[in-house]
Amino acid sequence: MNYAAIQSHVTRNIGGRASDPAIPALVQDWINSCYLDLVTTGKFPELERFAPIPCPTLDMTISFATTAHDEDYLLTTIATDFMFPISLRDLTNNMPLRQRDVRWYDRNKSLTEGKPRVYINYGGYILLDPTPDANYTIRMRYRKKVDTVALVNPADVPVIGAQWHEALVLGASYRGFRSLGDPRADTYKNDLKTFIISHSEEGSEEEEDYNAGFTVHM
Repeated sequence: MNYAAIQSHVTRNIGGRASDPAIPALVQDWINSCYLDLVTTGKFPELERFAPIPCPTLDMTISFATTAHDEDYLLTTIATDFMFPISLRDLTNNMPLRQRDVRWYDRNKSLTEGKPRVYINYGGYILLDPTPDANYTIRMRYRKKVDTVALVNPADVPVIGAQWHEALVLGASYRGFRSLGDPRADTYKNDLKTFIISHSEEGSEEEEDYNAGFTVHM
């Protein structure tokens, strides 16, 4: 759908209130706030194991080399447009790295060096654990930053896949009813959550590969 179609659906959902002359500008705000969330959210907060939505124009791949005895890698030197990681793989050993948070890292950091098995995204750095004991080539898939994400012109089409356009309608309708103090907001919120669950992939191929304990040959 283009922006005109999405706007039409949201306006129809709002119903009788759509006659208010202030509604068109509000609908645009509701649509674009939902659009920004979908494009820039690493993983849905209520669905921790679900991978980011596919966004081909914003999903990038880059490789970098580790250095022996160096556990942290400044992201701005790896990818200046980095927003959040999707997956990391050690190409030298052909194995995926599992993502952990910094609290896990503080509790469980390895005391010895070796092949990295875990990565942490923290403070503008990628931290590897164990600390590399040699040079390894790491491939990182990531979502790049966008300066402006907005639907303005009727013919504008979201960069997210067409299968996610309905999520914009549901999310914008939820925001609209919430803003208007209408109890139907809860219905659209639940519909959006159900839609996300049914259209998301649980985890990632590399996470499944890691958990299964085998190596996929590239």
